[in-house]
Amino acid sequence: MTDLDAIAALFQQIDNSLEDLREQHEAAGEADERDRVERQQKLNEQAYFVLAWGQLEAEIDDACRDAIRLGRSREDWRHRRAWSVYDEDNPRLSFRNRLTLVLDRSSDEWKRALELYEVRNQIAHGDLRHAGISLPTVIEDFYRIQSSLVRD
Repeated sequence: MTDLDAIAALFQQIDNSLEDLREQHEAAGEADERDRVERQQKLNEQAYFVLAWGQLEAEIDDACRDAIRLGRSREDWRHRRAWSVYDEDNPRLSFRNRLTLVLDRSSDEWKRALELYEVRNQIAHGDLRHAGISLPTVIEDFYRIQSSLVRD
């Protein structure tokens, strides 16, 4: 997730500018303009969420490929047999299955990753959220999920 910090910083810079503008409209009693800027803030959050999500998903995909490679490299066939059905370069697995290969299904991180994946799908398929997203909180979640990925 080499670009996640830069993405988060740029989001914050733009969000701060929009918040300043929103406050100016609020102070001037310009409710329509304030509402327009609030809508821009929500769109900005969602755009940056999807951009940041790509960083986490790339980490999950890399960890999945590593798990498949390791599993396929086991000397004893009994330990590698299930892994041999996967192609590490093109595993053709759903996100849920890729996630399950690298995170414990009963973990909070697995559950949170699936929740965030649903948010990603909602936004990416044009169903913009009315509720805001706390991108700084989500970024923290992304790092927590990343640190929990099994890579051996």
